[in-house]
Amino acid sequence: GSPKLLMLSGIGPAAHLREVGVDVVHDLPGVGQNFHDHFSTDVTWVLNGEHSYDKYKKKHWQLWAGLQYLMFRSGPVASNIVEAGAFWWSDRSEKTPDLQFHFLAGAGVEEGVGTVPGGNGATCNSYHVRPRSRGYVKLRSNNPADAPLIDPNSFADPYDLDRHIDGIKITQEVGQTRSMRKFVAAEHFPGPGVKTRKDYEDCARANARSSYHPVGTCKMGVDEMAVIDPMLRVRGIERLRVCDSSIMPEVVSSNTNAPTIAIAEKAADLIRGNR
Repeated sequence: GSPKLLMLSGIGPAAHLREVGVDVVHDLPGVGQNFHDHFSTDVTWVLNGEHSYDKYKKKHWQLWAGLQYLMFRSGPVASNIVEAGAFWWSDRSEKTPDLQFHFLAGAGVEEGVGTVPGGNGATCNSYHVRPRSRGYVKLRSNNPADAPLIDPNSFADPYDLDRHIDGIKITQEVGQTRSMRKFVAAEHFPGPGVKTRKDYEDCARANARSSYHPVGTCKMGVDEMAVIDPMLRVRGIERLRVCDSSIMPEVVSSNTNAPTIAIAEKAADLIRGNR
């Protein structure tokens, strides 16, 4: 929301602000630019039994889960569903892993990810942690109630698409291991029909979704497109700071929660005059 708030206040690319009827207070071209995110595609499997949390969609299992939590503070109610994670390489020339994986003990547990035949499934998603493509956030109008226009432009750089496809294929390989075969009846998505390079490209473009790590639209720096300086102050505006994940010039190679907390704590120190 930071770029939207700044632009509605007249701080941002002057030409765009005039286009949507906002009076320009300060021409700052970087506001809303440099948008990027971690984009993932889910691989889902049909399980050969009630091995995942999907069984708790049934009322009697929900009752049991509630009692288990009340009595022991354990069980599915105490779970965040994402039971495992991993980092691995797609591009071996990278010094550190460039793929991150999340395993969810269920299917259809996130918006847009459907369930599986029989109702008992598991999910694993992956994303390239250092995307090169950049998009933007713009105002739809000068009405604060209108949602902004967001274009992630996620596969503008072919390198990102290559890494994304590698992540899908590696996830499929995990599903074919001896340990997983004990529980997996079949791969539901993408499924055996996805074979060629074009198949994988189409699959990625049609199904890639946000992993909830949007950053970059108020980036910190000293160049012309920087929105804030290294003290988190909006360039050209006094007594105004931005202190959230939008200030990251590049997304971190993992989840953004902990770094965003660190940014906020640093901002508090700067505002208090601490170092």
